[in-house]
Amino acid sequence: MSRGRKGLSITLCGAMLLIALDATATRFYKSVDENGNVIFSDRPAVAGAEQIEIEVFTPDVAPPPAASKPAEGTTKNNHASNKEEKDAEKDLKTLQATREKNCKTAKDRLHKLQTISRLYSEDDKGNRTYVTDEDRVKQLADARTAISEWCK
Repeated sequence: MSRGRKGLSITLCGAMLLIALDATATRFYKSVDENGNVIFSDRPAVAGAEQIEIEVFTPDVAPPPAASKPAEGTTKNNHASNKEEKDAEKDLKTLQATREKNCKTAKDRLHKLQTISRLYSEDDKGNRTYVTDEDRVKQLADARTAISEWCK
């Protein structure tokens, strides 16, 4: 990136910040300094600065609620709200713990399928049934699916 373009990028970012900070200041001036850098400002930098009108879009969004002392009679609602928030936070932590546990189980299963050469299962009587290559391929696919599902 050339020096002139870098200066232009920085200047444009500055102009955008000015727009964001002062919604009423819609009149800007564009000028070029002796080094060829474009300058945007709320005041003309040189006598021949070009005036630019910028329309500022302000979305219709309600302002965030002001932090103030609750009115009498709302304490009960605040307690209910705090309880709901705590319950939601607890549910989120439980979900995260479940995801981590299932992720670890799926990764352990995949590692076992990839490293152990002869997998088997035992029935109630202690008889071994070895996993066929076809079953192993299916179990590998299932383990990878579980990892992609739980390890996000």
